[in-house]
Amino acid sequence: MLYDTLENLNQYTGLFENLDTAIAFIEGGGLEGLPEGRTDVDGDAVYIMISEAEPTPGEGRPFETHSRYMDLQIDLEGAELCEVALGDLREETSYDEASDAALWQGDTSAALVLGEGRFAVFMVEEAHKPLIKARGFDRVKKAVFKIAY
Repeated sequence: MLYDTLENLNQYTGLFENLDTAIAFIEGGGLEGLPEGRTDVDGDAVYIMISEAEPTPGEGRPFETHSRYMDLQIDLEGAELCEVALGDLREETSYDEASDAALWQGDTSAALVLGEGRFAVFMVEEAHKPLIKARGFDRVKKAVFKIAY
C-alpha cells in the first residue's frame, strides 16, 4: 500500500509503467470535471471510475482483493476511512473474474483517513475495505483508478 498526499504523488513514478500513466494524468489536471462512471486513460490498462457514495460503518463488511488491477483511490469531495487487512483472512466470496474481486473476512486491520488532498494505492491481492464512514462526512465523491498490474 502507498498512502500519501497528492503533492508527493510524483515521488512514486518508476514503480509500475501503468501507475506512471495514472500519475501523469492526475498531475496534468485530468481529474477536473470528469463525469460519473468510467473514463479511459489508456484503454483497459488504466481507467478511472468516478462515483458518489454514502460511507457506512466497517464492522462486518468484507475486505476486497483484486488480481488484475491495483487501485489508486482519491477522494475528490468529502472523506472516508479505509482499512487494510493484517494477518489471516477467511474467504467469503471466491474470486470473480468479471468484477476482478474476491471478498474476505479478517480480524485485524490498519486504518487510514482518505480525504481531499490524499491518495492511497492498494496493490494487487492487498485486502482493503474502502468507504467506511468518517466522523462528520455523510457523502464522498471519489476517483478510483484501475491500474493493470
